[in-house]
Formats: sequence, structure tokens, C-alpha cells
Amino acid sequence: MEPLAWEALAVLTMVVLAWIRTVASGLVTVMDVLWGLGFLVVASARLVAQGGTDAVGWVAYGALLVWALRLATHLHLRTRSRGEDPRYVRMREGWGERWWWGSLVQVFLLQGLILLVVAAPLRPLLDADQREALPYATVLMAAAGLLVGLGLLLEAVADESLRRFRAREGPGHLLTTGLFAVVRHPNHLGEAMVWWGFGLAALAVAGWSAWPVLAGPLLLTLLLRWVSGVRMSEEDLEARPGFAEWVASTPALFPWPRP
Repeated sequence: MEPLAWEALAVLTMVVLAWIRTVASGLVTVMDVLWGLGFLVVASARLVAQGGTDAVGWVAYGALLVWALRLATHLHLRTRSRGEDPRYVRMREGWGERWWWGSLVQVFLLQGLILLVVAAPLRPLLDADQREALPYATVLMAAAGLLVGLGLLLEAVADESLRRFRAREGPGHLLTTGLFAVVRHPNHLGEAMVWWGFGLAALAVAGWSAWPVLAGPLLLTLLLRWVSGVRMSEEDLEARPGFAEWVASTPALFPWPRP
């Protein structure tokens, strides 16, 4: 069986088992926790299918492991105290009694499919027999590592800042200082940076012919900016004092100056 088939089977198993666990309660926030871990499932399935990797692949796997475990731990702790995400509450209300199977399609299977696409840069990084390094590959790999590291740090600092703010101020308040005065969603920006770093690393070790893998970070960035990230998050922030002024003065995801 091809490595991609192993990946798809592993992800399908993960999302179906997670869905079965939620059928009785209808609470599907567990899929947020599994988002980062799902990439570990993809990478691990590929490593098993191809019998391991080389030093480059293990470094990439290690970086993925750090990113995924930090994100999963953060989201688990957040959802444990916060309960169901408001995004999923709105979905459940829309589906009504059909939510038990609607959630399988709209939440679990859809996110599993997106996960497989976003994971595209991992494949040339883990495939030791597909190396076709670009000129200055070492420089490009260093830049990719810096991008992944900065993205991970940005995402972690933003998440922790928001956690502390919510613990101190309680619900109904808006964090607009620090990183959140530069962009409204620095945690989403950090996640995008991590995956563009993986994409750049994939090009460095596999050559320009690997450019289609950039569809992964591109899809993630578009989703974070226009679908599941900024847009859905801000539906729950619009009624908070200062929201309109914050939006007018602060970019959503990319830190460019406003006129």
C-alpha cells in the first residue's frame, strides 16, 4: 500500500473514532485538540509505510512533534475549562437533530481531508529517496527553520497572553495590546508561519518540482484568514467594547501598516 494510502487510512480511523466518541454528547470540540495531533498521525503513518527516514526527515518530524504537542496541550486545557467552542454551538443549532451525522461530515471528515492537504510539505521532507536539493539548500533550510521557530514562538506567546488575559479579566473583554495590537490574530499568523516554513524546507530538499506541496500552507492561510480562523473567531467578538476600533486600526493576520 502506498504511503499516501497509509496516511489517509490513519486519518480516517482517527476522525471516525473521535466522532463515535462524540455522538452521545454532540460536543465536537475534541476535533480541535486532534488538529495538531492529526499531523503527527500523518507523519507517523508515512514513516511506518516507508520504513523510516533520514536525518532531515527526523529533524522535520521533531519540529512537527513540538508544534503539535504544544498546540494540542493548549487546546485541551482551554476546552476543558471553556466547554464547547461557540463555532460548533452555532453549527449544532443549524443542524438540529441531524447533528449526529452532520458533525461527521462538516467537522470530522472535512477537517481530516483538509489535514491531508495541509500536510503536503511533510511528504518530501520525510521521503529520504526523493532528495534533489536546490542550490543554497543549506541557506534555505536555515531560513525555513527560522520561520518554523519564530512561528512556533509567536503562536505560543499569543496563546499564553490570551489565556492570562482571560483568566485575569474574565469573559466579555477584548485583548488589544501587545501582539494583539500588531495583528488581531497573532496565534493564527504563527501557525501559518510554521507551515510556510515546512513548505520552504520541502523545496530546499526536493527541488522546484516539489512546488505543488505549497498548496498545503496556502490552503491553511486562506482558511485561517477567510473561513475558520479570523472570520469565525470574530463573530464572537463583535459585541465586545472596542471591537470596531480594533478592527479599524489593526490588521487581521498580516502585520502591514494601516493608512
